[in-house]
Amino acid sequence: MKPFRNAYEAIKRLLSKVFKGGKEEPVEPVKPVTPEPEPEPAPEPKKAEPKKPEAKKPEPKKPEPKKPEAKKPEPKKAEPPKKEEPKKVEPKKAEPKKSGSGKTAEEDMEAYVRESERKEQEAYEAEAKRRAERAAKREAEEKKAEQRAARREMEAQAGMGVRRVTDPVTGEEVPLGALPSRATHLKKYSKIASTSDDVILSMNSILRHPDMSKNIVILGKNGFGTVRVGEDFARSFYEMELVTSDKIAKIRAKQLNKIGLEKLKDLKGGCLIIENAGLVQPEKLVEVIKNAAPDVNDYVVILTGEIDSLARFFEDNQEIVDQFIYLIGIHKIKEKGMISLARGYFKEKGYTADKPVYEQLKVSLQSMEAGNIDRFLEFLDKVMEVTNAREVSEGNGGHNEVLVDDVRKA
Repeated sequence: MKPFRNAYEAIKRLLSKVFKGGKEEPVEPVKPVTPEPEPEPAPEPKKAEPKKPEAKKPEPKKPEPKKPEAKKPEPKKAEPPKKEEPKKVEPKKAEPKKSGSGKTAEEDMEAYVRESERKEQEAYEAEAKRRAERAAKREAEEKKAEQRAARREMEAQAGMGVRRVTDPVTGEEVPLGALPSRATHLKKYSKIASTSDDVILSMNSILRHPDMSKNIVILGKNGFGTVRVGEDFARSFYEMELVTSDKIAKIRAKQLNKIGLEKLKDLKGGCLIIENAGLVQPEKLVEVIKNAAPDVNDYVVILTGEIDSLARFFEDNQEIVDQFIYLIGIHKIKEKGMISLARGYFKEKGYTADKPVYEQLKVSLQSMEAGNIDRFLEFLDKVMEVTNAREVSEGNGGHNEVLVDDVRKA
């Protein structure tokens, strides 16, 4: 029956689909069958020709994987606004200004420094030349003094008369004489060959010319103390009644430059010793000289200091020179003179010592300067203190005999 035939065709198509790889052919819709008169048996249906494989369509391009989108940064929490620090404004470098000469200030300064250095060098050379000239002059004077001393010695040995010297006030040749007996503090210096003439001549000249200035200059070596010599002159002036007071004032030049002269009012009739006198201001020394005049405060001025410094001072201040007539050359003392000084000092103080003591003193002198009177006399004072202490411990106090061990222990 035709309805079953349609079913048979449907089944056949399903089977064909299974055996041909599962491709399903399009199924035509089944039309409703109307009863018709039975037709003649229909010829067998032709086998369906296999369909030609359809051309493969190009496969669509696979979409490229999308790049993972960068995560958007989460919004930061709002921080409290920072206080803005004031910006440092760097000063602009000033451009070098040019002076009227067309040079910069820096160049002008360099030129000024070079000029200053040149002037300093010239001043230094001039001062060195002056020092050399003064040294040569001193050498010549010392040589002449040695020749005079040798001549006097020869004259004395030949019995030709007494020693004669030039008076510093009148310039006349006068007998040297002897040290006044009352100048006890100066006797130790009269034993020193290089200094004794200066000491004896000064004291005798002062006695011959009492109305002239008694001011004295004591010339030492650089850095050497000569204040004790000034003190000995001051004490001798009082012993000889050349001054009316035993008051002695000592002051350094730099200190004197700063004070008023009213501080010296109590010194009337005494002596003023100025240390390192080459450093005193000229105008200040003029004030001092006026203040020391007989009709004002009537005191003697004693200058101590280094010979070159004092020579330069008087060279530059000629108006003061006439007020200082007497020069005492301590700078000429050597080792032999220092030992003579020790002999005189022990005798002055009432002490005795034998030859080994003075040999030991020569050894002690190696640790100090020959010519530093202040330091050497202080050392001799210590030696005598040790002698006293030893003698007291031995029960022999007052014997005053200096021993070699006393010198070593001092």
